Amino acid sequence: MNKKIIVILILTAGALAVLTLFSFGPLAGWRKRAAINPASQVPQGGQQATVQNRPVRFNNFINRDVRENYYTFNAPDDWQVKSGPKPGSYIFSFPGGAGGLSLMDVPDNSTLELFILSQQEPQLKKASPDYVRRSYKKPTQNNTEAYELTFSSMDNGRQIITGKTYFAGPDNAAVFSFITDKSAWPGLSPVFTVMTGSFGWRNKP
Repeated sequence: MNKKIIVILILTAGALAVLTLFSFGPLAGWRKRAAINPASQVPQGGQQATVQNRPVRFNNFINRDVRENYYTFNAPDDWQVKSGPKPGSYIFSFPGGAGGLSLMDVPDNSTLELFILSQQEPQLKKASPDYVRRSYKKPTQNNTEAYELTFSSMDNGRQIITGKTYFAGPDNAAVFSFITDKSAWPGLSPVFTVMTGSFGWRNKP
């Protein structure tokens, strides 16, 4: 048999072995433990809170999509809360804006804050016309490391405000995103604060 053909067969077999490892090895295990759980979309009770001197009813959600990344949070009961595109995520829609909550992988050679400032914010600047940072702070959150980034940008000639709150976790980080018109932000931001304040990891060591 031609030597070139033998080499090609060896390389092909090696590639197949690698694919097999990914399909039936660690990746297969990840697939088994990461799937959208229908129960994560069903409110688990609720409570009432006062926001700007008015009562607001909140529903409680418990996400059990991705092992080691279970979490809980509250959302107003008049919001639409749906499953996001990936396990462990949600999409919000509400009068005056939209948002979401998702898991984010942070490289082992970085910290959450370094990743936000060196990777996340540059990407947001690139994707958001006329990006202007409005604030960056570290809120106190139930002994959980958290960071809050707020910025303005333009969308079809209108100014919008985006707020992102990041929570460090035992495996992934969690990220809230809220987007509204500039005029709607002052009235809605207290609701966002109650939501992010309700966040907690369910399986934190």
